[in-house]
Amino acid sequence: MTTLEQDAPPADAELGEAVEAQMGKIVTELGAALGVLLISLGTRSGLWAALAGAGPLTVDQVADKVSVDRALVRDWLSAQAAGGYVDYDPAGQTFTLPDPVAGAIYYGPGGALVDACATMLSSMGEGFTAFSAAFASGRGFGWHERTADHWHGSDVFTRIAVPAELIEVTIGEMTGVAAALAAGGTVLDVGCGYGAPTMAIAEAHPAATVQGIDYHDASIAHSRAEAAARGVGNVTFEVAAATELAGGGGYDLITFFDSLHDIGDPRGALRRARAAVAPNGAVLLFEPLGGDHLQDNLNPNGRMFYAISTLACTPNAVSQRTATSSEPLGAQAGEQRLRALATETGFTRFRRLGVQAPMNLVLELRP
Repeated sequence: MTTLEQDAPPADAELGEAVEAQMGKIVTELGAALGVLLISLGTRSGLWAALAGAGPLTVDQVADKVSVDRALVRDWLSAQAAGGYVDYDPAGQTFTLPDPVAGAIYYGPGGALVDACATMLSSMGEGFTAFSAAFASGRGFGWHERTADHWHGSDVFTRIAVPAELIEVTIGEMTGVAAALAAGGTVLDVGCGYGAPTMAIAEAHPAATVQGIDYHDASIAHSRAEAAARGVGNVTFEVAAATELAGGGGYDLITFFDSLHDIGDPRGALRRARAAVAPNGAVLLFEPLGGDHLQDNLNPNGRMFYAISTLACTPNAVSQRTATSSEPLGAQAGEQRLRALATETGFTRFRRLGVQAPMNLVLELRP
C-alpha cells in the first residue's frame, strides 16, 4: 500500500468537502513555501529593484531591466501576482509593485530577511535526509551537523533582527551598564555564533573587554577571522559550552542573543551566568517574541517561530542534553516562563525593556 492508498474513513459528503478544503490548504502551504524562494530570487536577480517605483510594467519592460530570461520573468511576475505581492492589470497586461510591498521587501528589511531564510532552507533541504532520520529516531541535530550555508543564513538573520543600533539602545536602557563598559568593564556573549552582536558591542564600547563563546568551533573560527579583518582589538572568541563560562566571573554584562532557547540546559546556563555576573552587573536576554501560552501564539508569528524551533533551535538543544539537563525552552518560551527560570536560577530582579524590537522579547536580569 502506498501513502496515496491508505485506508480512508467511510464516504460522507460533508466529510468529503472538509477533506477537499484541507487539500486546498495544503496547496496553499506549498505555494507559500515555494514563494520564499521566489522572493529571494527577486532580491538576488534585481527583479524587485526593477519594479520598485516604476509603476505599471509589461513583462517585456521588466525583462529589459534585468538579465533574467523573459520566460522566467513572466512566470515570476505571475507567481507574485497570484501571491498578492504584485498587482496585475489584464487590460494592459501590466504588473505593478504596490508601495507598501516595495517598502517591506525592497526598501525595508523584508527582502533580506526572506533571503537569509532561503539560504537556511536550502541548507535544510540538502541535509533533510539526515535530519529527518535523527528526528524520527528521537535524536537531536546539532549546529555542527548543519552546512556553512545554514550558519551564514542564521548570521544574516541575526544581523537584521538584532542590528547594532538596537543593541546599543538596549544597553543604554540598562542602568549603569554603559558607564561600566566605558570604564573598562567586561562583557560575555553566550552562544555567540558568528559573533555579529559581540563585535557590535566591542566596536561601540572600545574601552570594554568583550568575549564571545560558543560550543561550535567553526563559528568561533569565523568570528575570530572577521574580528581580525575588521580590526576589532578588544574582542576575543573561545570554544566553550554555555554551562562552562570562560574567564571566571565578575562580568558587568552577560548576553544571550537568541541563544538561550538553543542551549541543551537553559537552567544550567542561566545558573552559571548568575554565578559569573558581577554584583552590580546584568544579564541581557533576547528571545523570540511570543506569548505565555500556546493559544497566545496561534498566529503567523507563532507559526513561523514554532516551525524554526522544530527544524533548527530545539534539535540543537536536544543534541546537547545530558541526564541532568533541564528541558529545552523552544523558540516561544514567553516572558512568564523566562521569568520563572530566572527566579529559579537566583536572579532577584527581572525587567522587560521597552525597546523597539519587532521580533524579540528583550529582558534584563539582575542578581
